[in-house]
Amino acid sequence: EADSFNKLLSHRNMGLAYLEEERYTDAVKEFMAFINIAPSEAFGYANAGWAYLQSPGKLDSAEIMLEQAMKLSPDNPDIAFLAAKMYELTNRTIKAIELLENTKNKYPEHVLTLYQLYEYYLQPNVALDLKKAEELLQRIAETVPGNVAAQLKLADLSIKNGHSETALFSMETVRQILPALPTDAVSVINNAIQFLREDDTSQAMAQALMFHNLLKSTTYYKSGITELKGNSGPIPGSPIYHFMSLKNPKIDKQGTMVPVVQFVDITDKIGLSTISRANIVVPGDYDSDGDEDLFISSRPVTGSISRQFIFTNDNGVFKDISINTGINHKGQDISALTADYDNDGFLDILVLNNRRSRLYKNDGNGTFMDMAYATGIGFKSNSVQAKFIDYDLEGDLDLFIATESANQLYRNNGDGTFTDVSEKSGTIGEPVHSSDMSFGDFDDDGDVDMVVLNPAGTSRFYDNRRQGIFSDISDRAGLDFVGQPSSIVMGDYNNDGYLDIFIADLSAEHHAIFKNKGDGTFIKDKKSLAGVFGLNEFSAIQAKFADLDNDGYLDILMAGSAAESDKKKDGLILLHNDGYGKYTDASATLPSGSSPIEHIYTIDLDNDGDLDIIQINDLGQLQALRNDGGNLNNYLKIRLAGLRTGSSKNNYFGIGSKLEVKSGGLYQMQSVNKPVSHFGLGERDRADVVRVIWSNGVPQNRFIPQKNQTIVETQILKGSCPYLYAWNGTEFVFVNDVLWPSALGMPLGIMAGEPLYAFPNSTDEYLSMPGETAIPKDGKFALQFTTELWESPYLDNIKLVVLDHPDSVDVYINETFIPPPYPPFRIYSVAKKYLPLSAVDQVGNDLHNAVLFQDQDYTKHLTPASFQGITEFHDLTLDFGNLTHADSIFLFLQGWLFPTDASINVNISQSNTTNLIFPKLQ
Repeated sequence: EADSFNKLLSHRNMGLAYLEEERYTDAVKEFMAFINIAPSEAFGYANAGWAYLQSPGKLDSAEIMLEQAMKLSPDNPDIAFLAAKMYELTNRTIKAIELLENTKNKYPEHVLTLYQLYEYYLQPNVALDLKKAEELLQRIAETVPGNVAAQLKLADLSIKNGHSETALFSMETVRQILPALPTDAVSVINNAIQFLREDDTSQAMAQALMFHNLLKSTTYYKSGITELKGNSGPIPGSPIYHFMSLKNPKIDKQGTMVPVVQFVDITDKIGLSTISRANIVVPGDYDSDGDEDLFISSRPVTGSISRQFIFTNDNGVFKDISINTGINHKGQDISALTADYDNDGFLDILVLNNRRSRLYKNDGNGTFMDMAYATGIGFKSNSVQAKFIDYDLEGDLDLFIATESANQLYRNNGDGTFTDVSEKSGTIGEPVHSSDMSFGDFDDDGDVDMVVLNPAGTSRFYDNRRQGIFSDISDRAGLDFVGQPSSIVMGDYNNDGYLDIFIADLSAEHHAIFKNKGDGTFIKDKKSLAGVFGLNEFSAIQAKFADLDNDGYLDILMAGSAAESDKKKDGLILLHNDGYGKYTDASATLPSGSSPIEHIYTIDLDNDGDLDIIQINDLGQLQALRNDGGNLNNYLKIRLAGLRTGSSKNNYFGIGSKLEVKSGGLYQMQSVNKPVSHFGLGERDRADVVRVIWSNGVPQNRFIPQKNQTIVETQILKGSCPYLYAWNGTEFVFVNDVLWPSALGMPLGIMAGEPLYAFPNSTDEYLSMPGETAIPKDGKFALQFTTELWESPYLDNIKLVVLDHPDSVDVYINETFIPPPYPPFRIYSVAKKYLPLSAVDQVGNDLHNAVLFQDQDYTKHLTPASFQGITEFHDLTLDFGNLTHADSIFLFLQGWLFPTDASINVNISQSNTTNLIFPKLQ
């Protein structure tokens, strides 16, 4: 019944809150009261057992609770993990191992189980088995590839076990995914990788351990350990948040929806009550430890100077560290936002100020430096709002600024500077006061479009036409809003896979949802808000889409003030999405008595899997509202991690990428606009698949993901040349990829200038095909070309040239990738071949065996630079002995090129820092 269920929710919420505050005795009382009402539900027993585990002298009680929880929910891996810890603490580690091995077989990607087993198999007096320990770490690294701690532990153990290739892969992965490292750490990891390439495990181990120790003090390493253990305390594990068998009754006897979620004011408890006259809050993980910190600006009571604060999050409690951060400036702050503008893996902060803007670069160790002048955006500004986006799809974040006059678009050059491209891009338009903007791929064509809100005039819809150009299609976009638009947000409110738009109205009467018709044009959905009584009397200043009850559907949160005639409504409204795109008023779940609200933010303050609320009222009072009950439903938190080294095709946090989550019949889509994307799953145990379409258009799938999932970009080519197959008498076999030199119109990476483009006429390309590859079929050779991925291939002239030559003679064609005029056709018949007597690189590595034969064994000693297809300088010195008697010498090399792509070439063309050269012979 609804009454009993509400009591259960109360005991659940109080018990979990006491656990968070380490009041274990009080927590046990709440969970025992829960058990009295629902003795067949495992939740109460499991959490009482967890509380007893943390309490001195209570292991017997913990065993009673946890074994009962396992009886009621025998297949729950989180409960089994807590029981295993109880067995370990009572000197029954072998039983703990047996239990966790059983869990591993059922849940092969349960990270807590895998890591605990790994630790057991390292213990000499328990169950020492380094081979099993390494296999467990490999599985962890595959499940959570972005976990730096797991990758480094795997590298160390693999070296110890003599598996250099595994260790090398882990170290290369770490180098690709880590934020920018100090110089001393860079040299150490490079040395470790070099020794691994040489299979010198002794030297590699020393360097790997040194690098590991250097990283142990970093916040991202510590957060990795927390992910592996479940918490940062002495006893691994975590509370259970959702019920196993109980179901929400949804509707009570009167036919009213039973609210699962309640929001509780916890401002005093978490260290934020000292803030007064706040007007800006920007959540972000500024110390890279896996939770949300806060940048706060407060407006002056008198005078004209704002004060800035940084509060770090320590297990849900906030600490003011502002005095040491370097963030301090004059003037009044208008708005602020966070993004990683320089792609170093740390969140920076842009502050719009009435004197001039400030761009604070995060150095990764808790301090910030103003780089506004150095980057070219230190403008005196009448700016209102700003957003970072990758509008030109080349891997870094550009900056759009809405102002009270003419809007501005700054292109990120990739070298720490920005260039004003407002006029060239077509986004200036007539002088107008803009108040807000929203970005997303509204027409689903793979690039970022934007909508700019103009309260006093027609709002503008800009369609991204590529090549850095936008087209104003406002007249046919369908965003016919009537009223005083104050806030615009985008999201897929009806779960159909297209980004919709909600516009809030300051005049209160015309709040509207615009449904995307699937082609980037919109139609007003008049039915979606029709069931919300009194909505047309709420004057809205700001709005947010957020799934606050984790049911998989986007709710709407609106801040503002109610009409004078409606005294019942406060300054905050919550509209609940019923799963069919229809909204009902769920504001009763919010605390009452709030004055007009001017700013709202939704973040997971306590890292418990549901979204909490931060609000600022018209007096500048900041309140933090904890979400109690949202995590009764399951959830998925996804972090994207673009590769910083050897790729740089996407920005580090994947901003602008498209995320799709499929779980049974539930489909969700979000456009990534912050480092962590939150998805509710309802009562579904897990997601089936997460699909990422990175901002450069490359898709990537993750099957059966963890609840907290960091998806690391995999090195996948965005496109591929056509493939050539030949009939060998039995089947079609792969011969080669073709047309690589003929990428018509592809941007070329010419440093610090407008991109040049590949020549428009195709090259003459010759492909070597061994005779045994092609066997006549019915008297004819059968060759087939296949089209791969993105490109549109054009084949207009194909010839088969048959060369008859002795086995002792190699045949080569005079073919190069150069602009026209092309060299004349020539066949080289090579009979007298001189193989190198030695081959060494610039640091003395012996590459003789790698280059002696055509055997698919390539040199391993190329060090990736920032971009795919570009390495650090590498020399290969070949010694052929005395060749003075030869009348002519030709050098023939065969290999495989990992190319840059069009997006990378555009990025290089904008930068002064990347010097791209082709291989050359000296």
